[in-house]
Amino acid sequence: MALVLASSLVTTAPAWAGAKTSAATPVLSAGANQHVSYRGLELDVPGGWTIVDLTANPTACVRFDVHVVYLGTPGATQQCPAVLVGRTESIVIQPRPSELPFGTTTLVPGAVPQLTSGQLQAGQVVAQVSGTDTLLTASFATDPALAVDVLRSLTIPVTAAAPRAPALPATKGPLAPSALAAPSAPLAATAPSTATTPLAPSAAIADPPPLDRSFTWHYGRGFDACTAPALDTMSAWRASSPYRSIGIYVGGGSRGCAQANLTASWVRSIATMGWKAQPIYVGLQAPCSTTLKARMAPGLEWPQGRNAALDAIVQARALGIGRGSDIYYDMEAYPQSASCSGSVRAFLSSWSSTLQFNGYSAGVYSSLSSGIEDLANGAAQPGFVPPNKIWIASWNVPQSVYGFAPYVADNQWFPYSRMHQYLGGHVESYGAVSINIDSDFLDTDPNRGSPVGQLDSTLIGPSKVTASGWALDPDTSSPIIVQMYVDGRANALTLANQSRPDVGAVFPAAGPNHGYSLTMQTTPGLHRVCLFAINFGPGTSRSLGCRAVNVASSSPFGQIDAVSTAPSRVTARGWAIDPDTSAPIIVQMYVDGRTNALTWANLSRPDVGVAYPAAGPNHGYSLTMAATRGVHKICLFGLNTSLGASRQIGCRVVTVP
Repeated sequence: MALVLASSLVTTAPAWAGAKTSAATPVLSAGANQHVSYRGLELDVPGGWTIVDLTANPTACVRFDVHVVYLGTPGATQQCPAVLVGRTESIVIQPRPSELPFGTTTLVPGAVPQLTSGQLQAGQVVAQVSGTDTLLTASFATDPALAVDVLRSLTIPVTAAAPRAPALPATKGPLAPSALAAPSAPLAATAPSTATTPLAPSAAIADPPPLDRSFTWHYGRGFDACTAPALDTMSAWRASSPYRSIGIYVGGGSRGCAQANLTASWVRSIATMGWKAQPIYVGLQAPCSTTLKARMAPGLEWPQGRNAALDAIVQARALGIGRGSDIYYDMEAYPQSASCSGSVRAFLSSWSSTLQFNGYSAGVYSSLSSGIEDLANGAAQPGFVPPNKIWIASWNVPQSVYGFAPYVADNQWFPYSRMHQYLGGHVESYGAVSINIDSDFLDTDPNRGSPVGQLDSTLIGPSKVTASGWALDPDTSSPIIVQMYVDGRANALTLANQSRPDVGAVFPAAGPNHGYSLTMQTTPGLHRVCLFAINFGPGTSRSLGCRAVNVASSSPFGQIDAVSTAPSRVTARGWAIDPDTSAPIIVQMYVDGRTNALTWANLSRPDVGVAYPAAGPNHGYSLTMAATRGVHKICLFGLNTSLGASRQIGCRVVTVP
């Protein structure tokens, strides 16, 4: 992404701001601090830090790469650079929002916080301050000592009329490491804690229902921005801009902008508008980076890459971005060398293998002439694991995703596996709303406007098969046509317009009415049933799936249970059913090929009802026919009612006295 450094916001930081310290030796020095009060809270920060009142400056960009204390709710239309990469110590204190950010903990004033591994990985602490209605965010880079010291200074004076917070709603806390799997690799060493009191996690709740993985795919133009825009902005840009996809920074210790709008409900809302999104995670950078402090450690690339991937999955799931989705690592440009390029490849191999192991698609964003070239050259390297998709940064060139040889050949990451950032940070305005963006062209959607759907089940009936499932076309929210084939012949179609709330939950822009159920007549025996979704607009019609089925006959069936004889007559008893009806059918009796007896099979047979519950129990029969003395052949037939044909139930040879 367009790398913006902290020099664009001038502050004065003490020389000791980046010094490594321990909890036993506070970083803050008496007499060198400034006292901050907000909504009944008081804390100390170094004297050189800037204080920004967000109520008075609602368009101020809340950024974590400079020493600033932000007071108030971050504005909905912040004027931020297109991207900021890198962090330092900063503080945001705001009224508690209605939807708490992922990983929110509870901070007790006066306690010495002990950071969790998840907070160290994320480079920030987000905490509800106990006894208040405020939310505090503290960012830091590789050393949290100064941030911890600022948090330790937090107090609520007795004289302050601080409002009491309502009961804290359940929110998602950091996931236990065992909840995600990783390929075999040594664990990274965890930095020793410098504090003594753990932060209390809020009660955990389940992740929101995930969107379909295609939410992260797109073909066409997109943009990325440092902070997730307000929903009003997204709506205005959806109506009037040429863009249909947005890159969103979901996590990482080098994420430079605050994400006040980025919540699970925001993600679902933009999906409902019809936007697609590319999750971006920006963490440790190349060990040879000359502009960023948070760098991977040579020799620890595999565990560090794995930890980044696991954290990215946790952050994505908390936003409703589920398995199968793309997640991109932002690896900023770096000066190539054998050792540095090798470290980057090892780190990104671990990133890719961990995401793939956990069911996600791994992507990497980087400069064409550094990270992308090193990935393209990785195929010959032992143990290299390529990402599924690449995001090429090469500015002021045509928008195409191909044609970048010799850095990367066109047959690598082909097809539907590339994005191209063709223009760096610049301001564009649509619907009277301006955003500083990078512009992208995406070719990551294998559907390209074609229908999607599924054949959920097939139900076999007498001489017929019924198929059910769902289908939709991304070019319309209206129902589309589904066509059914049996052995390559089609004579059934329907509109996929039945209610399927589960489909609407993962495709919110389409809505819930995309279920189908249709039936086709066929002969008894083995058949191949296939369903097709008929395309609307760009794209082509697509198969929804095929099933092999064994279709039952529509003809009657039953049994002769017993045949008894008496002088000059014979009696047969049994049961008979026609699959096309639950009503009784006629049973006919023959003696030596001649018939003169028939009856309704309507006697109670509970055992038959248990075996054939759809037919019910009233299908027994008993009928008698006159016969001369001697040996005779007795046969019973069930008479057909609809499809099929009358069938013989059975025959017996008897001797009539």
